[in-house]
Amino acid sequence: MWRDYRTRRRLFAAAIVGFVPIMAWATKALPELTGSDGPGHVLLAAWITAFVGAAGWFAAFRCPFCGHHFHWTVWVANPLSDECLHCGFRKWRDPHAARAFARR
Repeated sequence: MWRDYRTRRRLFAAAIVGFVPIMAWATKALPELTGSDGPGHVLLAAWITAFVGAAGWFAAFRCPFCGHHFHWTVWVANPLSDECLHCGFRKWRDPHAARAFARR
């Protein structure tokens, strides 16, 4: 569960960090290599699509305790939150141990 969260977060961070070099390469180097702006525009469109997809996949992470979206509700969205915005479950906790503790 938290491994999936780390994978989503790393992919989203890679999409953010890689945007500037890809944009520079697609607008400067690629047109010089190909002699056309078309491949650069296609690359930028693909990267922006991948960025939006990575952001959506990261935002869709569900709380392992309550099952709702961890980072957003109907009214609030906070991708940097350390706890579930629905139930307050803290990030990196073990949900099985928390359930066992809650039953007592």
